[in-house]
Amino acid sequence: MTAKKPSIKQLEYFVTIARSSNFRKAAAKLGISQPTLTNQVVAMEEALGVQLFERSRAGTLLSPEGRELLPVARDILDRYQHLMDTAQSSNRDMGGTFKLGVSPTIGPHLLPHLLPALHTRYPKLKLHLREGDPRDLETGLAKGTFDLIMTVLPMQSTENRVRPLFTEPIKIVVSEKHPLAGRGTISGRELQGQSVLTIDDHYHLHRQIAGLCERFGASLKREFEGNSLDTLSQMVMMDLGVAFLPELFVQSELKKGAAISVLTLEEEPVVRNHVAAWRVNSSSRHLFQKLSYDIKAIAMDKFAGILTEVVTEENI
Repeated sequence: MTAKKPSIKQLEYFVTIARSSNFRKAAAKLGISQPTLTNQVVAMEEALGVQLFERSRAGTLLSPEGRELLPVARDILDRYQHLMDTAQSSNRDMGGTFKLGVSPTIGPHLLPHLLPALHTRYPKLKLHLREGDPRDLETGLAKGTFDLIMTVLPMQSTENRVRPLFTEPIKIVVSEKHPLAGRGTISGRELQGQSVLTIDDHYHLHRQIAGLCERFGASLKREFEGNSLDTLSQMVMMDLGVAFLPELFVQSELKKGAAISVLTLEEEPVVRNHVAAWRVNSSSRHLFQKLSYDIKAIAMDKFAGILTEVVTEENI
């Protein structure tokens, strides 16, 4: 006799509780009663033979087994959603005009390679583009200024559908006159005392760089903040300090012969995770789901030596 298997609905319940850390909140979000939710979780635990959650005064926590199973459940739900979206879009054209918001730290370096391929696949699809920093992109998505955004993790809102795209390395760049130039790989301790240039604090990249400076004892030069990656690279060329720049920018904008040396931090990869996001109840959510898969596939193919899969649990 075949053992009973967890249903897709039970997997959805499991993931929602894990995200909410509270049965009552999860039940409200799912639109079902708390006893119904509890019964379904018990049935799933019996089918799997493991306990998924631990309850305490601090709230509902994942058990060690639950933590291990959570990314697997998310992957199954993602694949199931992709199956449904593909089926729903197979009998209709991908068309219409949509407002796409992108960060200026990624759009100019990715979209010229991405949009022609998308237009070839979907000639009836039109994307109205507008740039904004991550905070404005999220706000604009909530207000309807954008239908779809391409941004980076972490996101502030939990009310959007978030689809992982890819992970992009961040490189250390210095002037050719800098003592670290030509090293290829450097250790974090070699950043101690270095003057580090950064983009303004509207961008996640700023906070990421600030954290690295604090960790390695470097000096963040707030008085020399740039308002774009181009201005940062220009200041590096003038030997005003060290900068952390996304690799797609480095590859596309820093031409051969530029007076800049590109370095990698040896202790750990410095990266940023790109995602696509749309309103969870958008009438075009099935189209955006399919479009996000195509954006990912095209980008990963075009920049196979640079971009990798997003490695994060923040993918729903």
